[in-house]
Amino acid sequence: MSKQKKNQFIAITFLFMGIVLLFARINHISFKLNFIEQNIILLKGISFVLMSIGAILVSVYFENKKAISNVSLIAFVLGLFILFLPDSEMLGGIAFHLLFSSAIAYGMTTTARRFATVVSSICMFLGIVFLYQTISPKLGGTSLSLLLPGIVIFSIVYTQKVMCERFSIGLIALGLISLCQPFFLIFYQTGFQLLLAGLTGFIVVAHR
Repeated sequence: MSKQKKNQFIAITFLFMGIVLLFARINHISFKLNFIEQNIILLKGISFVLMSIGAILVSVYFENKKAISNVSLIAFVLGLFILFLPDSEMLGGIAFHLLFSSAIAYGMTTTARRFATVVSSICMFLGIVFLYQTISPKLGGTSLSLLLPGIVIFSIVYTQKVMCERFSIGLIALGLISLCQPFFLIFYQTGFQLLLAGLTGFIVVAHR
């Protein structure tokens, strides 16, 4: 087996294992093992890491970038659809994993950079709006699932790297200020999300 084929096999394996662990809790395909029931949060965390690494490896080692871009865009739209469905135990936690991993693959393979920039900007804008709105707790719960994938795509595809760095640093600073200020509870409650989004964006743009 050539090195290229080996890397492609590893990429697919990471994605497959991540998806298996993500769906392990669903009753229809549950392994019915006590270990899974007792460690579902740990398994979802491992699934997140495997799917993210798998998305990166697939984007790097497979040559058909257009196909990967199209599939990841479909997965991203599917993640958005799942995210705004009524609460369901079966689909719980799937949307964030799907959105984040597909955002990585789409950002790394798309050639429609202007379209990707617009989509990612909308996701970040809605994420921040949902973060501070007080009408619906459900919308507040979706803010991080929009912010992180949005800033990942934006940090990869936006042509002005310096602007991406400044935006990420601004979010980091705003998050830190929100967490440290003693006056407004809503800023304290949302500071971590801003800090995490800023750190994620800065890490991505620093390594692109």
